[in-house]
Amino acid sequence: MPKKILEKDIQERFLDNLLTQTDEVENSSVAVYQKLVYMRYHEVIKNSFPLFIDLVDEKTLVSSIKAFMKDTPETPFVWQMANDYRKFVKKNKLFDDKKYIYELLYYDWIEIELYMKEYKEKKHKKFSYKNSYKLNKSARIKRFKYDLINKDFTSKRENFLVIYYDFDTDDIVYREINPIIYYLLKNLNKKQTNGNVLKKLCKQNDIDFKEAKEALIEPLLELHRNKVFI
Repeated sequence: MPKKILEKDIQERFLDNLLTQTDEVENSSVAVYQKLVYMRYHEVIKNSFPLFIDLVDEKTLVSSIKAFMKDTPETPFVWQMANDYRKFVKKNKLFDDKKYIYELLYYDWIEIELYMKEYKEKKHKKFSYKNSYKLNKSARIKRFKYDLINKDFTSKRENFLVIYYDFDTDDIVYREINPIIYYLLKNLNKKQTNGNVLKKLCKQNDIDFKEAKEALIEPLLELHRNKVFI
């Protein structure tokens, strides 16, 4: 048996024994360690997903964390454990009766991810429809099915957000954008000018190109100033 598979098997059996409470270990040092391990996982998840924690009941939370612990997180970094948990509960459909929770976990997680990244200072060229750009590493765009930005977590409403790190305030900004800006940002690439990208989108959606350019110039200028695209 390969060494990595053997090590994973041993780790999984250890955690399985650790998480299965029996009369023999109820008052033993194993039980104490069991509680300490769980508390560590619980602390990371609680601090990483405040919106989620406010909505989920304790019994469901405990059950999901224990199942996640048995699965063995992939990352060696504690702060990234939250993302492993997010992916685990979605993969195993633990909240399929409340699917808004999957979006909520992403909504919380992306703030951590953007904060923890290291950003290099890059030359910021002037905005023009004649220039080509790409989405910055400090930004994410996401289409949501639920109205998270208005804190109406269980209500379905298709909406589009740009989420980005603000270099001036050191904050993470969540901002709703219209579908055209979303698809424009999604399709930005260095091989085409953003004007050409917009022109194609307008043609596909039967939108007047000149009117779109005029209507979008101010929000695009603001997003460019905030280095959402570079």
